[in-house]
Amino acid sequence: MPPRRLTAIACTAASLAALLLGPATRPVSARDGLPLTDIKRSDLTLVPGKLAEPADDGPHPGSWTEWWYAHVMDPATKRTFIAMLFTAPAPMGLIFWYPEKGQKLIVPALTGEVTATDQPAVRSSVGNLVWDTERETYRLTWNGGFAEADIWFENAVPGVTGGPIEYDGGQKMYWTSPVATSHVKGWLKPPGGKRISVDGWRGYHDHNWGPFNVVDQRYSGWEWGVSHEPDGSATLLGGVVKGDGTWQGVVGRATPSATYGCMATLKLSDWKTHGLFTYPGTTNASCPSSLLATKEGLTGRMPAVDVDFHVVDPVIIDVGLFALPESLGRTTPGSLGLIEHIRTLPPRINP
Repeated sequence: MPPRRLTAIACTAASLAALLLGPATRPVSARDGLPLTDIKRSDLTLVPGKLAEPADDGPHPGSWTEWWYAHVMDPATKRTFIAMLFTAPAPMGLIFWYPEKGQKLIVPALTGEVTATDQPAVRSSVGNLVWDTERETYRLTWNGGFAEADIWFENAVPGVTGGPIEYDGGQKMYWTSPVATSHVKGWLKPPGGKRISVDGWRGYHDHNWGPFNVVDQRYSGWEWGVSHEPDGSATLLGGVVKGDGTWQGVVGRATPSATYGCMATLKLSDWKTHGLFTYPGTTNASCPSSLLATKEGLTGRMPAVDVDFHVVDPVIIDVGLFALPESLGRTTPGSLGLIEHIRTLPPRINP
């Protein structure tokens, strides 16, 4: 196995399993002497995209990295359950559990094999995420990492399928979000807890793949966010920060009537520090107009987008080669979502 692949497996497994609490989060001041992990410019070059469909969600053999991700969130209590299945760089499962009160958990779910098919479906000994062709709904079943679940993602509003974003070292990233938001039904038994109903919670699912390495130190990281809005819509953010500090990514709105988005100008502010890692408390994404996502591609002229993603309850993962908050957040009042600000080591130590 190539050294690059071994490094990716070791670092990805370690980072995804480790939650390092470290010092308390606090605002950054000039005397801290810590580099702000900011961006330098926004590249608005259009990346190909279309309306996301289940047909886009199948496997992509040959990818250096590929995972399927799903989360459900309770707007009333902010309880959050995240499940991930990887086929590359190594088969693995992972869950996050954020209770209403108490310790937030990140738990690896060991599995010998993860198999994806064109149904689309991804299956393993610890959990499955399957598009039910009769009900035309995604179903997540889980029995790993000391958690159990049986959840249906109903009345799904689709996001976008996009890519490639091309960046340092010839890397390319593709993604699809066939469930930008939904109202879920079913049940969940979190680690160490009792079975609870998730009826009425909000749900999300995406899938990322391509010849890219999450822990590659030539690029700077990425920005990602999803916010479930009270009116049944969702706001999405995703893209890469290249090694020279250039951000290239999209912001989108997924509503029951239309999904639209644009290449975003990004502004980061309200800086916080956690140990030797700085991250923004507020991420603003904007564009003067946007494009409608259809099954055939991006077209037309849709409204401007100007949105702030705010970190509400930061959960920091820091394993040296990269760090991120996997944090509860919001956009509009009454919304609930998750925000990531991933940075590799070079931008964290070089001003």
